[in-house]
Amino acid sequence: MKNMAADAMTKVRLFVASPSTIMMKGYRGKLPLSIITVTLCGFAFLALLYTERLSFLSSSSFLKSKSCARRTSAVVKAKDETAEKNLENPELDDRFEFDPEECDITRGKWVFNRSIKPQYTDRSCPYVDRQFSCVKNGRLDLDYRHWEWQPDDCYLPRFDPEVALEKLRGKRLVFAGDSLQRSQWESFVCMIEWTIPPQKKSMKRGKIRNVFKAK
Repeated sequence: MKNMAADAMTKVRLFVASPSTIMMKGYRGKLPLSIITVTLCGFAFLALLYTERLSFLSSSSFLKSKSCARRTSAVVKAKDETAEKNLENPELDDRFEFDPEECDITRGKWVFNRSIKPQYTDRSCPYVDRQFSCVKNGRLDLDYRHWEWQPDDCYLPRFDPEVALEKLRGKRLVFAGDSLQRSQWESFVCMIEWTIPPQKKSMKRGKIRNVFKAK
């Protein structure tokens, strides 16, 4: 009977001790679920912070680049405004006054200047042939009348018909060439003829040459 009782107590003790033993083995073999959960949440939080940091840096650099772009556009706009002011106010230009011995008029550029007034039109000048008349041939825009030649080194004065006639007093000026030279000749005649009284000027057209005389 004692042996049977001892065997029963041993079995009870084994039965009672077996859960704790299993639990100890569980602790030694793998981590509890709560620790795994806390660790995963920590990693997720760090990843979120890292992502927010990257997005903040990228947004800061983007804003910085946009500000630079705005600053660059502002500089370009300021340069354009300065160029327009210089064009409207020749006295602010750094070019020197026209000197035929120092100024090279062949080096320069065409500049659009809406403030200039054409000295003649193909309607006001009676000597423009039909093939050279833009308006009579249907051209609607008039911006082509506001382009002027601007030398790089000096300020080119506006054409003065009276000065031109005085320099040509007692002389002949010949335009020889093709239709382009003929157009240039007509343009020159139109720039000076309006200052000459009707009885002091004449035009003679021929098949080979045209002659304009100013007395």
